[in-house]
Amino acid sequence: MSELNKNRIQNIIVVGGGTAGWISAAILARSTEHLACAITVVESPNIPTVGVGESTIPTFLDLLDYLKISKQDFVKKTDATFKLGIKFVDWLDEKHSYWHPFGSVGSKIDGVPFYHHWLKSKFHGCPSEFVDFSPSIALAKINRFLAPARKSDSILSESTYALHIDSAKTAKYLENYCKKKRVRHVYADVIDATLSPGGMIERLFLSSGEHLSADLFIDCTGQAGLLIDKYLRVKYIDWSNYLPADQAVVVHTEQAAEIPPYTQATALEHGWMWKIPLRNRAGNGYVYSSQYCDADQALTALRGKLDGAEISEARTLNFSTGKRKSFWVKNCVAVGLSGGFLEPLESTGIYLAMRSMLNLVENFPSAFYEQSLIDEYNRVMHIEYDCIRDFIVAHYCLSNRQDSEFWRSWKEREIPESLRIKLDIFSANGQLYKNPMDLFSEESWWAVLEGMGLRPRHYLPNVDSSDYYKIIDSMKRGSIALKESAKMAPTHEAFLQKLIG
Repeated sequence: MSELNKNRIQNIIVVGGGTAGWISAAILARSTEHLACAITVVESPNIPTVGVGESTIPTFLDLLDYLKISKQDFVKKTDATFKLGIKFVDWLDEKHSYWHPFGSVGSKIDGVPFYHHWLKSKFHGCPSEFVDFSPSIALAKINRFLAPARKSDSILSESTYALHIDSAKTAKYLENYCKKKRVRHVYADVIDATLSPGGMIERLFLSSGEHLSADLFIDCTGQAGLLIDKYLRVKYIDWSNYLPADQAVVVHTEQAAEIPPYTQATALEHGWMWKIPLRNRAGNGYVYSSQYCDADQALTALRGKLDGAEISEARTLNFSTGKRKSFWVKNCVAVGLSGGFLEPLESTGIYLAMRSMLNLVENFPSAFYEQSLIDEYNRVMHIEYDCIRDFIVAHYCLSNRQDSEFWRSWKEREIPESLRIKLDIFSANGQLYKNPMDLFSEESWWAVLEGMGLRPRHYLPNVDSSDYYKIIDSMKRGSIALKESAKMAPTHEAFLQKLIG
């Protein structure tokens, strides 16, 4: 072995299967395919896939591109459907709804973001909504779908989409992908591990009797954090003071006759309910705080909102919102629920697993494990988690609901200082605190803050340098053109049928 190879990571073990485990293995297999690096997934035969992360955001398509996976093949084999955004129902007040769109909303005018021109129009009494200028929402509202074409002149080309996926089928799809890239799969429980004098994980002892050693370990064992918690004893930072929901009851139902191209999130008495449409079924779940509601009450409330017949046993999931003090320690990286948990309100669970691994690839260590790379990895991941946390908290803390102790608690509940600053800046004239590492774009923040009833006190003075009446005329024509173009697009089901054959 050359001196160069001696300094290279030669052997990686991913502990845990499921979506996070197989995403981790797939990214590692893809990024090291031209290197002599052995990858093994150790998956417990006794722990089923959680099955909550069934709604994605547009970055999931970037993952498929990175892995060189055909989107058509993936959609066909995972019963996936398309997602143009999220419809929020009853969050600001009961009987009120709003949309969080994917993709652009309007376009810059005279170098100033569209939102600020639209905001000025609201001060002058214009009735339009911000998302009236979103191609994705124009399609979603009438259950249409059209994949944007790069060279298209269509006004719908600025739409962006993600996927609803069957988590079990997705894990199996990625498992098959990994096996084609010679990833070894071991079905066994980890019953013990040994550490080196320097605190590195050295060896895993499996229920099968096999002993496995590696240079690098990826902990995808869920909130148990088998390696990062039990053996490396890395502290978990609890965020339940910011996000008190700690349980979810989940059930699958028959799919409705019409499959909508969006996720629906409906606020309920003690939390909120998701509805995720797949081709073979619908996923439903009620995320709630056990401080105000027990599992039986939650299941009763969920069943009262179901549209179709139940086709699965109801399951109750427990979780603790927060993150690890460090995601990468020594030769172990915590990915997925092992690293942290943020409730699935904005469908970021799969993104965080994916981002954890791509960040690792960008900072991939040698066998020396340079601390500077580990520190940079942890810095970036903390920012990722903090930004997503703030975005989720904003959905709750701005609500006007007063119908339960859960919702009334938000009037007194502490919010992160970083979010308070962002809301204060926005409330002045619609500007947003700039953070280039925030997953969510300015359009996303504007859509949610407007949807939750937070309107700035003033509009940005810069927009007064533009011809207001010319802009209003352009806005009216643009909104009409979007609606007419959306009507010409195929229905979501028709697009799916044509795609999968």
